[in-house]
Amino acid sequence: MKSFMMLILILVLSIILVSCQTTGLKIGGLDVGKLVNQGVALWDVNNIDEKQEIQFGQNMSAVLLGVRPLVENVKLNNYVNTVGGWVASNSSRPNLPWRFGVINSSAINAFAAPGGFVFITSGMLLQLENEAQLAGVLAHEIIHVVEQHHLNAMKEGAMRGALTQTLFISADAYQENNKANRKDREYSAWAKKISGMAQNLYSKGLDRADEYTADQYGMRLLAKSGYDPFAYLHNLQTLEAISPDDSSLALMYKTHPTPTERLQALSAQLLLLENIEGVLLANRFYSSVFE
Repeated sequence: MKSFMMLILILVLSIILVSCQTTGLKIGGLDVGKLVNQGVALWDVNNIDEKQEIQFGQNMSAVLLGVRPLVENVKLNNYVNTVGGWVASNSSRPNLPWRFGVINSSAINAFAAPGGFVFITSGMLLQLENEAQLAGVLAHEIIHVVEQHHLNAMKEGAMRGALTQTLFISADAYQENNKANRKDREYSAWAKKISGMAQNLYSKGLDRADEYTADQYGMRLLAKSGYDPFAYLHNLQTLEAISPDDSSLALMYKTHPTPTERLQALSAQLLLLENIEGVLLANRFYSSVFE
C-alpha cells in the first residue's frame, strides 16, 4: 500500500513540475517554473539526502537556541559532547557530525534535531545523579535522530498540506532567483519555512509511538555503550516522582507519554537486560557538572 501511494505521489509531483513550466506556478513568491527551466534542483521532501538532513537540523537547532541559548560553561558543554559522542558512536549512524549542548533553561527536557544535533536542558541535568543517567537521556534523543523521527514528522506535515509544499527550494536557489545578498540568504524563505515547521513540531511533539521506540532502542544503546541500562529506568522514576503540575515539566508532559506509561512500555525490555552490567560513573559526572 505504501509503495502504491508513493507511486501516486511521484506521478502527481511529475504533473506539478510539468504544470510549473507552463503556468508560472509560484511557491513562496518564487517562480517555480522558471527555476525548473533554469535547471535549479528542487528538493522533494520525500527524497532528502544526508547533507540536506543536516541542513534541516541546523535550522531546527537555531529555533531551539533562539529561544534559550546554551549555558556559558565550556567545560560542561565539552563533557556532554564527550558522553554524547561516545554513545552516538555506538549507534547505527556513528558518522553523522554529532553535536551536543546544554540549553540554559529550568525546564526539565531534552531535544534533538535531524543530522546529529542533541540538547539537554540545565534543568534536566540537575535531576541526574551519574553519567549513566546523562547517557540515557542523550541515548533517547540519539535514537530520534538515527530513526529520523523529526524528519519523518516534517515530511508527514508537508504531505497533509498542499502537494506543492512537498517541494523545497534551497537557500542557494532562493538567492540566485531573487538576487539576494549574503545577509538576505541567511533568512531565506526556505530557512523561514523550516523554522516555522520546527516550532510547530517542538510545541506539539512527536508521535507517541516514536517516543516509545526511542525509549526501547535508547535503553539498548545505553547498555551497548557500557553503561548500566537500569539508569534509564531511574531517569523515568525520577520524573515520575515530580508532580505533574510542576511547571518545569509542562512541555515534556505535553509532548511525551507520562513517565508511568513509559516505564510500563519498557517492562518487556527488563528480561533482555537483567544480566547486563554497566558503569554509573557518578564521581566523573559530579566533578564535570558541579565543580
